Amino acid sequence: MRKSLLCVLLLCLVLAGLGAQEYVFEHYDLHMDISLDNSYDIQERIVANFFVPRHGIFREIPVKFGSVKTRVENLASSEPIAQDSTSSGWVTFRLGSADTLVSGLKEYRLSYTYRIGDDRNPEYDELYFNLVGEGWQAPIKECTFTVTFPRPIEANRVFLTGGRYGSTAQRGTYEISADGRTISGAAHDLKAGEALTLRVEMDEGYFSEVTPFVDYTIALTVGSLALIALMIFHALTLFSRYGREEVFVAVVRYEAPTGLSPLEVGYLADGVVDNKDLTSMLFYWADKGYLTIEERGKREFIFTKNADLVGAPAHENKLFVDFFAAGDGTTVTLKQLEKGKLAASMTKVKEMVRTYFKGQRRLTDATAERKRTFALLYGPVSVLLVAIASTISADDGYLVILALIGFFNFAMALLFAYRLEQTWLVGSKVKRLFKYVASALLLIMIVGSVWFISFEALGHGPLYSLVVALALALSPFLFGILAIVTAKRSSYAQRALEEIAGYMEFIKAVEKPRLALMVESDPQLFYHVLGYAIVLGLESVWAKKFKGIAIEQASWYTGPRPIADALFYSALSSRIHSSVMEKAIYTQASGTTRSPIRSSFGSSGFSGGGFGGGGGGAW
Repeated sequence: MRKSLLCVLLLCLVLAGLGAQEYVFEHYDLHMDISLDNSYDIQERIVANFFVPRHGIFREIPVKFGSVKTRVENLASSEPIAQDSTSSGWVTFRLGSADTLVSGLKEYRLSYTYRIGDDRNPEYDELYFNLVGEGWQAPIKECTFTVTFPRPIEANRVFLTGGRYGSTAQRGTYEISADGRTISGAAHDLKAGEALTLRVEMDEGYFSEVTPFVDYTIALTVGSLALIALMIFHALTLFSRYGREEVFVAVVRYEAPTGLSPLEVGYLADGVVDNKDLTSMLFYWADKGYLTIEERGKREFIFTKNADLVGAPAHENKLFVDFFAAGDGTTVTLKQLEKGKLAASMTKVKEMVRTYFKGQRRLTDATAERKRTFALLYGPVSVLLVAIASTISADDGYLVILALIGFFNFAMALLFAYRLEQTWLVGSKVKRLFKYVASALLLIMIVGSVWFISFEALGHGPLYSLVVALALALSPFLFGILAIVTAKRSSYAQRALEEIAGYMEFIKAVEKPRLALMVESDPQLFYHVLGYAIVLGLESVWAKKFKGIAIEQASWYTGPRPIADALFYSALSSRIHSSVMEKAIYTQASGTTRSPIRSSFGSSGFSGGGFGGGGGGAW
């Protein structure tokens, strides 16, 4: 019984082993004739043994070794051949037919020219070739090879290594002909993934017909940097001539900006139409007598329309109508707002606001807007110039990597400048400082990444790599900044922003004695300003100014009890914003549409370490 179980187990193991290996290569024979131009005419004879029917075999031949690119030419085969792909690093093709299956022994003959050219090694010439690459996916039982040289070689400078990638152990046997021009040898039982590499060192100049390689990297880099310097000079000249802003004169003013509602002030101040702008409009409309606000309990608000807007711009009128349309047209509750379509209306209103600031109310200078397109163009161009120059002699893949890093840097510079432009008037110093620090860290990371790629992957010197890294970090970033700041404000935007800044200064800095006198002459002053303070983020600052100053109760508010307290109405604006606007609108559609004022816009070698080789398998 025990013997029977053992036999069954052994049989299962044998069957599993056969199932795991569906084919082997019985023989692999390579003949290679080397020319004085360092090209190799290669003939391969491959005998495959298919235990399971397959269509044929495939071969993968590497065409890149370090920074040296090689070529495969004159490819021919005894069987139908189909090339699958040619990338920057490999040539891949299949032998056989998709309509035919073969089994048992099958011989394939393959020939091609492998052209290396100048190896760029000034100390000596060499043959460093993987007779069998580490990419073969099945065992090779017997490998034989014959390599013929154009001139005699020295026996003590011949090395044959084999095994897994990186192995320096001698593998197989070889002999050199009497005339010193031919090496013949063999190796047996190479496992899948094992390589066999022949290295022969010769004196410099052995390959006398090689066309010397000329490295244009330094010349192209110098030329690129010079061109980038000219582009920077031109972009700075355009900024100086067309993009410099007029001197900003913010004079304290006690009246709201001329002809602007809080919604429009909010858009001009930060380039955004958001939910807080709508909150400000509720208090603005209430102060104008167009609506009343009734608070019945926690998060229970009723808004009642008293009259239609008179003389309001189209965007404001639409916002007012659609707000009450969520109810019965005259009154609307929080629950009705949550179920309505106010979010969709806000999207349309945002577009209408941007359209409103066109023509005579255009926010950017038309000439400056055109001139900034140069910086928008120079940014990507500078990236491509540096990337191409530094990778001209390297793998195309690194060109793509460096270009992507540069384009990302340019895009982040645009975003950085755009955000600062939006918030320069109403943004906090802490947030601006954070943006500066984040941008500095980004530039440091880009410099480090590009330096590492240039030095480690491309093999450039440390100083050259630093120059490339700085160029790819600083030039697109500078062009991104100039692309934004060159779009100078129009005279209309300049005047409007000066009025907004002056009104902000009044809200923030008005002294209590002066404020008390103003309230005596206008008891509703607090409510006149509240809508603008909300949109500028100063509602709490404005309310605190009234500590110790008596104000009248708002005529447009009804609550559980009479309230005549500035801080209460400041808090009320926050509660309405969070409970009504954010709840009713943000939950319907997330995100806001932004529109900036400035934007319209030598040893034995090792196994697998040489040229050629590659691998193959069945398909």
